[in-house]
Amino acid sequence: MKKTIALAAIAASAGLAHGQTLVIDVTGIESWEFAGDALNTIMNVFVGASATITNIAWDVNMTTAGISWAEENTMGFFGNSEEVFAGFGVAAAVTNANFAGSQASSIVLGADGMLDIEFYESVWNDNAAAVDSFYEAGSSITISYVPAPSALAVLGLGGLVAGRRRR
Repeated sequence: MKKTIALAAIAASAGLAHGQTLVIDVTGIESWEFAGDALNTIMNVFVGASATITNIAWDVNMTTAGISWAEENTMGFFGNSEEVFAGFGVAAAVTNANFAGSQASSIVLGADGMLDIEFYESVWNDNAAAVDSFYEAGSSITISYVPAPSALAVLGLGGLVAGRRRR
């Protein structure tokens, strides 16, 4: 039984037992063109070196411009390796429409700990060189992640294992 308690304590000290969340306010963020266009908004959010993103949740109030549809609004995470289509299935223009949901993720961040989020249009770009959609007040993204074990925690783990062997 003591062995089980020690392992749980080690996991907790290494940051593996408890996930963290980060809420990002996206109020006022606009979507303009297709992925990679210079007019698009890109947010760079520090999460933590080598952290693993486990879930992306959104609760956004979206308004589209002109003939743009809600389902075209896209959030691309980590070089657009993962995408969120908040208004998926809504083939219509919307005004302050709420979309909420979540999806599992397995993005592993690099040593700089930065997560980039690009806001862009997919399928159609209805308003060339103009805003296609934007997020109204109260819009947010919640990132759930597991921090990478720190070097100190790894060294501590080695010390506990070494200490256990001597007994």
